[in-house]
Amino acid sequence: MYTLCRNKKINGKVVKIIFAALLVFVMISGCGSESEKKKKQYEQLLQTETARDSHVDISELKKINEDIFAWVYVPDTRIDYPVVQNSDGDDYYYISHNVFREEDPRGAIYIEAANLTNMCDFNEVLHGQCPEDGTMFADLNKFLDRSFFDKHPYIYVYMDGNALIYYTFAAFMRNDTRLIQQYDFTYAYGCQAFLDEIYSENSMNRFVRTGWENAVEVDNFIITLSTRNSDDPTKQTVVVGCLVGDVKGVIDRYVDYSDPESEWD
Repeated sequence: MYTLCRNKKINGKVVKIIFAALLVFVMISGCGSESEKKKKQYEQLLQTETARDSHVDISELKKINEDIFAWVYVPDTRIDYPVVQNSDGDDYYYISHNVFREEDPRGAIYIEAANLTNMCDFNEVLHGQCPEDGTMFADLNKFLDRSFFDKHPYIYVYMDGNALIYYTFAAFMRNDTRLIQQYDFTYAYGCQAFLDEIYSENSMNRFVRTGWENAVEVDNFIITLSTRNSDDPTKQTVVVGCLVGDVKGVIDRYVDYSDPESEWD
């Protein structure tokens, strides 16, 4: 059984807050940068242009690297980077290469081949390294502080022709496993299994935003930012947001409520 889902609304209590934030987001994305002609100029654009300051032109950035499909920005952190997916399906490539495809121990912010670049999966899992210089996704560990978590409720994602806003409803430490491998997000049961982990009392250093306890369901859309925990390299820190703003209104998918195991009985 399949059900079409499109950016399901969550909680009436936060509608005004979300609307205000979305207005700010649209204002942020209102300014554009001029087209650059040479690779050197493109590189400078990538290194100096930020979502914090102005609009990010994905079509221009793709001229640097075709693997770039989005840009992620988290206010009051250093997380302000392009997002890539290796076109050859190598999920390990961007662990050791930057967006210029140069060897770099800091890597790049990336999604695995199993995720869709149109952000229409139930769970878009973004990976990033946790270098000692505080770049890439190192600042995700700040969300394990309750005060920081409470004061930073939004994740912004720019795409080519669209802009998305996610409400950070959970942050916690978990065992260092690949979420895409551990849970089958193509089925509703796999989506629910991850939600059960998020809301589990056994989750380590678990913060869930007040009013959002068990509010997110399998027919919503979430984003998970993941990095190595700064104190325990055998653990990972994840920050999870639920889609609450879709400027173009194009994020949707069919949810498969069938049980794949029963098909083999």
